[in-house]
Amino acid sequence: MIDIHCHILPGLDDGPESLDESLDLCRAAAADGVTCIVATPHYKPGTFEFTGPRIIEAVNALMAAIQNIGLDIRILPGAEVTVSPEMAANLKMGGHLTLNHGRYFLAEFSPLSVPAGWDTFLLSFLDAGLTPIIAHPERNAWFVNHPDALAAAVQSGVKLQITAMSLTGEFGFESRDYAIHLLKQNLVHVIASDGHSADFRPPKLSEAVRLAADVVGRQQAEALVTANPLAIIEGRPLPAMEPTQQAPPTKTQSTNWFNRLRNFTFAATT
Repeated sequence: MIDIHCHILPGLDDGPESLDESLDLCRAAAADGVTCIVATPHYKPGTFEFTGPRIIEAVNALMAAIQNIGLDIRILPGAEVTVSPEMAANLKMGGHLTLNHGRYFLAEFSPLSVPAGWDTFLLSFLDAGLTPIIAHPERNAWFVNHPDALAAAVQSGVKLQITAMSLTGEFGFESRDYAIHLLKQNLVHVIASDGHSADFRPPKLSEAVRLAADVVGRQQAEALVTANPLAIIEGRPLPAMEPTQQAPPTKTQSTNWFNRLRNFTFAATT
C-alpha cells in the first residue's frame, strides 16, 4: 500500500518531534503493509514554512535511518498546503509543495469552513498543469453540511482524499458517515492515513480498506491505496470518476453546537 498523506518527518510541523518518533511511525506503517509514504508536513504561511532543501534533507535523513534498521519502506517528499491567497504564488510544477515533485498537491481547508469561490480557486490550478487533491473533506464541517458540493468539482478535475481513521470512526460519526457517502457517490480517489504519531494518529490503512470494501467492493477499495496513489506519485492521470447520486448521510447523532465542536475540533490541527 502507498500512503500519500502522512506527517512523518521530525521537527517540521505537529508530527513527530524526533527521528526516533518518526521511525516508530515507519514501523507501524510497515507492519500494516505500507511500502511507500509521501511525507506531507503542513505548509501554512506564517505558521509552518519550509524550503525544498529542508524537505529533501529531512527525507534523506529518515531514509538513511530506515535503512539502518532494515525496514522495507520508501519515503517521498511532499506537503499538505493550506488553502490561502498565497497558495498560487507558492505552488509550481516540480516544486517542493507538490507530491513527489509532480503534478498533484494536497490542499487543506479549515476544519469548520471553506472560503467563497473555493471550487473556482482550486480548478484554476488545472490550467497551470497542477491537480489539487482535497485532503480529508469528510472532516470539514461545511462539506458535511453541503454533502453534494464536491460532485461538480470532482467532475471538473479536483481529486479527493479521505482519512483512514474517519472510516474507522475515530473522527466521529459525522466524519465517518460523510466518508461513506463520498465513497457511495464514487468521489473518492485515495484513502490515506494523515498519520501524526504511532499512538494517537497511527499511519494505518488496512482496516479502512476493509471497511471501504463493504461499500465499493474489494477491487475498488484496494485501488484507493495502491493503483491510484501510485499514479499520483508517478504523475500519471487518475481514472475518470463518474459520480453517482446518493442520498445524503443520515445524521446518527445530534448536530448541535457542542457535538459539532467535538467532532471537528478535537483534531483541529490536521
